[in-house]
Amino acid sequence: MKLFELAYACRLYGVFSNSDSTYCRFRENTTPAFDILDHLHRKALFVWLNSWGCRQFALSFHDKASDHLRIWGQENLTRIPPARASLLTLTDLDFVNAGTLYVGLRDLQASVRQRNGNSYSVTFDPTGAAKTLFALRNQVFPPWDASIRVRLGYDDSQESYVEYLQWVRRELREVAADAEAHGIAASDIPNTLDRPFSSLPKLVDEYNWVTIRNGFKPLSLEDINNWWRWARPVDPAPDNTA
Repeated sequence: MKLFELAYACRLYGVFSNSDSTYCRFRENTTPAFDILDHLHRKALFVWLNSWGCRQFALSFHDKASDHLRIWGQENLTRIPPARASLLTLTDLDFVNAGTLYVGLRDLQASVRQRNGNSYSVTFDPTGAAKTLFALRNQVFPPWDASIRVRLGYDDSQESYVEYLQWVRRELREVAADAEAHGIAASDIPNTLDRPFSSLPKLVDEYNWVTIRNGFKPLSLEDINNWWRWARPVDPAPDNTA
């Protein structure tokens, strides 16, 4: 992925996606950072997840799901990357821990539903697990929607999640190298693209949302050159009538 491709996709995401407002509200409600052991932060998490289409978190079950998440957090604090960690610098052990965190959340109970007089358990599922990890460490974990997961050839497994993280890191390293060649530090990419509230992993998710989920192809260099040529002032034709 090149910087100009990411810039194009993120510009479209900012225009066509309605997700920014609820995500910014979640960030405001969990400032300075999401704390999984804080009851109010967990409450804000489930409200935000509902707004992002995670219907497995039934409103009537938020408190119970919050208890399950708190217990999971207490049991896994040592596996969660440090607050200043970055996907770009994860170690092999970090990826192993990420897979463990993901599968534990994936199978965690989110709610209970009724069907034909019977009750059955609903889990966080892959999307809910990935978005919870994103909330925990947005510089490390990207969101992972089902439509994008399937289109990229991944499944719901722990192995696929780790492979996806590694794929996102490869994409980010290519973008970061391209940005550096243009005098832009990796940490400055979100501001440069006018996406100040988006982490680097989220920028890749925005790219995927635009290009994979919605089918907008990045501009080609030929497109850009044509647009640049059309945008240049054209000298008026000489007046030969005088």
